[in-house]
Amino acid sequence: MRDLVCEQVRGVAGNPATPSELLLRMLDDSDAAVAVLIFRNTLPDEFCAAVAAHPDRRVRAALADSSSATPQQRALLVDDPAPMVRILLAHGPELFRATPAPLPEEAYARLAADPDHRVRDEVAGSRQCPVDVRARMVEDPDPEVRVSGYAGWADPPEGITDRLLADPDPRVRDAVARRAWRRRPELLAGVLDEAWSDPWWLRDLAVEIPLARATAERLARHQDRDVRAAVAENPHLPRDLVQELATDPDPTVRLRLSLRPGLSEAERAAIDYEVRPETRLRPARWVLDRLGDPDALDGAVRSAHVGLRRSAAYSPSLRPDQVARLAGDDDFAVRLLLCENHDEVPGEVLLATYLEARVITASMLIARPRFPRVGLARLADSADPRARMLVRHDPEAPAGLIDRLSRDGDGGVRSRMASDPRLGAGRLAELLDDPAAAGSAAGNPNLPVALMERILAGAGILRASAGSAGGEV
Repeated sequence: MRDLVCEQVRGVAGNPATPSELLLRMLDDSDAAVAVLIFRNTLPDEFCAAVAAHPDRRVRAALADSSSATPQQRALLVDDPAPMVRILLAHGPELFRATPAPLPEEAYARLAADPDHRVRDEVAGSRQCPVDVRARMVEDPDPEVRVSGYAGWADPPEGITDRLLADPDPRVRDAVARRAWRRRPELLAGVLDEAWSDPWWLRDLAVEIPLARATAERLARHQDRDVRAAVAENPHLPRDLVQELATDPDPTVRLRLSLRPGLSEAERAAIDYEVRPETRLRPARWVLDRLGDPDALDGAVRSAHVGLRRSAAYSPSLRPDQVARLAGDDDFAVRLLLCENHDEVPGEVLLATYLEARVITASMLIARPRFPRVGLARLADSADPRARMLVRHDPEAPAGLIDRLSRDGDGGVRSRMASDPRLGAGRLAELLDDPAAAGSAAGNPNLPVALMERILAGAGILRASAGSAGGEV
């Protein structure tokens, strides 16, 4: 399928006004069917029922992995003949910063009894697996499934922990001990012994475990810099080892040390660390643990350490005075994180941050509750194409202005305007031939059905017939 035609088909696939009968006809082409499953926000039940019976496994897999399908629609695949489809169904869609809605409980029960251990393992590892189903997963004949079942349990009962600590398979016993030591300190020595040969696991432990002197020294002087960086944040680290790590040769270690709890502002400033505007910084763990307590975050909000201010900006619970302080921060990342996480950021700050942002998540700011919309038409003559694109979101922008911007010299601006319902059918037909805007134009709810049919016929998906709706194609 040619690139332009492919964009047009994807637009029709995602168009909320595309009739159900056309969507069903698109099932005759596997690529078009997958496009519907990927690009639509909602899916008709009859379409999903037809997908569940589709002969192409790729199409059924797209439904199993669809973030647009309802749990009930996805559950139609619970007995799919292809194990990979059932694995995807059990795993659920990957959603950015969100958790997919759970399947019906009966679907989890069926998948938990699946003959393929990989399907059962996905069910066991799902945080959404119902508790009564999970209780069966920790008794599964496959040890990997038992491990996943326990790992996915938010708060496993003590009786389950006791039983699995005596499991006949050492892999199960080790995995359970690695998690249970927080409630059962007597397990920590054995867990730590195992972890010395696994730097990845050792880093996780080093951040939080109580530290005997010999263990603290061994971790603080470990050859792996990430282990040293982890223990640098451990609140139990002895003071002399804190001072030793303050001069560690690795800048990553010094930076993590500068974020540790309990240091004064002067002590943080005395550490040789650097946070550049472009530095991608993992938030301080102790700040993340307190995101729901704005009073406990006040020191981080007011800190001279930009890393602590960035960490505090993750909190959705900040007080108005804290929001105001961080909204005026000199560091762009602080302002961006605040805008992404707090609903009460002023509209002018959201707009200014969006226009300054050059990150992939910038467009998410437009959906924030206080993002200003009325009045964005004033940006129509801005030199910045990203500003001109915002006119599309002004509910009071006149149709003539949208039409004018659909002829903009920037392809991104034309594409954004091509999705606007204020555009007439004639202009949409013209934009279908614009490589930059064809997909958006084909997805415009004002697109006549006759043009949808013409697109699908041009792609070889439809054949013209006397009974085709919407006129000649």
